Amino acid sequence: METIQDADGTQTHSRVLTEDEAKEQLRLMREQFFTESDLWMLLDRYNALTEEEQTELLEYRQMLRDLPASEDPFNPNWTDKPTWME
Repeated sequence: METIQDADGTQTHSRVLTEDEAKEQLRLMREQFFTESDLWMLLDRYNALTEEEQTELLEYRQMLRDLPASEDPFNPNWTDKPTWME
């Protein structure tokens, strides 16, 4: 659902996104999450991670790659990013 405010900000309207809009919103979020995790893929930072953290990072990024294959853009199968990335 998308919330829309009037120019003066006094009234809000809500509408359900179309499937194409939901897919685009999902794609934009996915790109943002990739960007946030890219820094951890640099060789010096990646090598400083524990083996467990490396596995978590690789699994998280694979989930992001698989996300567009989600059949329902309104209810994507999200995996939280690793807590140590925050």
